[in-house]
Amino acid sequence: MIKPIKTITILLLPWTPHIVTASGLVFAFLTIIALLNSGWKLALIWMAAGVATDSVDGTMARYLNSTQKLPKFNGQLLDAIVDYVTYVIVPVLFIHIANLIPSIYNNWLLPLVLVSSSYQFAQTNAKTPDNYFTGFPSYWNIAVFYMLVIKSAPIANVILLLVLVVFIFIPIKYYYPSRTQRNRILVMTITIIWGIAGLILISMYPTIHPIPLWTSILCSTYYIYLSISYSISNRLTNNEP
Repeated sequence: MIKPIKTITILLLPWTPHIVTASGLVFAFLTIIALLNSGWKLALIWMAAGVATDSVDGTMARYLNSTQKLPKFNGQLLDAIVDYVTYVIVPVLFIHIANLIPSIYNNWLLPLVLVSSSYQFAQTNAKTPDNYFTGFPSYWNIAVFYMLVIKSAPIANVILLLVLVVFIFIPIKYYYPSRTQRNRILVMTITIIWGIAGLILISMYPTIHPIPLWTSILCSTYYIYLSISYSISNRLTNNEP
């Protein structure tokens, strides 16, 4: 009895990361349902759950050696599909349904976000060999999160979206928190602090406490600073144009 169970476990284990990845689609669906019912807080919770699964599935896949054990299943393709839904389509729906920008901008700005993000996802160097993202890595769900908690003016949100679209095409190397080796402890520490602050903000929403809010903003700002400063120093060192 024990041996068959052990055999089944060995066979199923490599699939675990892919199941975790695919669960992101379930959380995306639940986010959309919450949005259709104007449940902004619940939508944020489900979006956070999607981010949580995305933060662990790759590490699990590498630990369990899923790629070698399941050579006919493309986990990277599944991850890209789920990421586009989670980080692009769902946030765009959030912006539209929650009226985070003036309605006159919906018909061109939101499609612009979708198309420019598809360009970013399709680039062969979207993730570099040394594990950086090239260009703004389509963190639109994070943009939506800040629009809600800061309660920024709709026109300010338009400006933010336009700036981020432009940054997709600027080849800044952004840290991939769970994989980039340079400053890994520092970046992971910032990411964890940012995540804790974000969860506190979501749990308190729509009431916003300034301490977790400013902690979150400072962590995001420092992450951007590290990415831009490294990109500049790297180009100067390698004499890149």
